[in-house]
Amino acid sequence: MAPRTSDKARRPRRKPGRPTGDSAQVRKNLVHAARQLFAAQGFKAVSMRQIAEAVNVNPAMIGYYFGSKEGLYEAVLEEAVAPVLARLGALAEDPASGATGIRGFLEGYTRTLAANPWIPQLIVREVLSESGKFRERFIQQFAARGGGLLLRLLTNDIQAQRLRDDLDPALAALALIGMALFPFITYPVAREVFGLEMNAELVERLIAHNTRLFLEGAGRGDHQS
Repeated sequence: MAPRTSDKARRPRRKPGRPTGDSAQVRKNLVHAARQLFAAQGFKAVSMRQIAEAVNVNPAMIGYYFGSKEGLYEAVLEEAVAPVLARLGALAEDPASGATGIRGFLEGYTRTLAANPWIPQLIVREVLSESGKFRERFIQQFAARGGGLLLRLLTNDIQAQRLRDDLDPALAALALIGMALFPFITYPVAREVFGLEMNAELVERLIAHNTRLFLEGAGRGDHQS
C-alpha cells in the first residue's frame, strides 16, 4: 500500500519569485522593505536581491515596477517627502498663513527627517558628494519643487509685511532648510558633544526653537533701519 501523501505535499508549489496578491500590494511591499533596508544599511550596501527576498518576489519585479534600484529609492523618497511637499504647497497658496506657514514647514520637514533617518544620509552620500549618483534626480524630483514652494511662502510673507522687507527670500529659504536639516546630518557627533538623544521630545524642541529663532531674526519686529 502506497504511503499517504500529506495535504501540504499535495498542494502545488508556488514558483519562486512570482508576486502574490494585486500589483499595488506588491509594489507597496517593495517600497516598505526597501525603506527598512536602506535605513539600516544605506543605499549602496543593499542589493536588489535582498529587497526582493524580503518580499518573496523575484528581483526582476523591482525592474518591472521601478525600472532600477535608483527608481525604487526615488519611490521610497517620494513616499516620505510627498506629504511635506503637499503641506508646503497648501501653505504657499494661502497668503494669510503668516508665522504658521513657517512653523508648518519646519514641523513637516523636521518630523519627516526624524522618522526617516536615511534621508539625511542619502543627501550627504548621494546628493552633496561630487560622486553622488542621485544629485540630478534629487534636484529635479524634490529639491526644485520644495525650494520653489518655500520661496513662494517666504515671498508672500515679505509682501504682506510679516517678514523684513530687506530679507533675501533665497537666503532665507537656505537658512530654514539648514536649520532643519543640519541637526540630523550631524547627529552622530551632536549626540556625543551635546548629549542629545533623537526622540519625540527633542524633535518638538527643535521645531519650537528653529521657529522662534527664524521669526525673531527675520520678523519685522526685529527690523532695524
